[in-house]
Order: sequence, then structure tokens, then C-alpha cells
Amino acid sequence: MMSEHNTALPDGASANSLAHFAEALSFMRVRAPKGSGINYWCVEPTGAYGNDCAIGAKLATEYLEFIGKHPTVGHATLLNCIVSDIHKNAGSRQFSGIEVGFFRQINQFAMVAAQLWTGNLPKGGAQ
Repeated sequence: MMSEHNTALPDGASANSLAHFAEALSFMRVRAPKGSGINYWCVEPTGAYGNDCAIGAKLATEYLEFIGKHPTVGHATLLNCIVSDIHKNAGSRQFSGIEVGFFRQINQFAMVAAQLWTGNLPKGGAQ
């Protein structure tokens, strides 16, 4: 299950007005005490693989929308930090559906972006 955190920005807030970008993404936390870093992947699987895949896809969409709206130099390396913490937090367990769904959604977006980049657009509909 996703950890309980804000899934939307507080009323009247923008990502620029938050104390830290980690407050804008539901799956991140600023570590305590202040200055001790960020936990970039704060999720717990539900144990229901299909539901977890859907949760992961929603988290990826949340991430992609965030970086699309806030394309900064710092955010250009944000995925590296997320992947690092996914790996670190997984320990010896296999990835859950949350991670599988997250990476699948990121990869689907990357494929579309790559098609646009290379001009390899499908003719007459999606493939």
C-alpha cells in the first residue's frame, strides 16, 4: 500500500512554494532530522500483485507529471535517486508489483518519447 502522504499539492500551493520538492510527491519523504536527506521511495506493497502494479503506474504518472511541470536541472537526476532507493529499500526481496508497475509506466513513456525523438511514429494508429 502507498504510504499515507499528500497525493496532491496543498490548497494554494505550487511545487515552487513547498519547502522541498519531496513534499510534492506522494512516495517521497524528507528525512528527519532536517538536513539528513530524502527517502525517495516510501511505499509498501499490498500483496495483491495486480493492485500493486496499478499503484506503481499511478506513482510513475505522478512523477512524470511533476517533472513535466517542473523541468529543472535537479529534477533531471531525480529518477536516479528514486531507482537507487528502490534498490536499497528492496534489500533481498524481489520487486513488488509497485516497482514493476512504476518501471513499466516509465518505460511506456520513454518509448513514446523515443518515437517522437526519432520520427518513428506509427502510421494509422497505435501499435
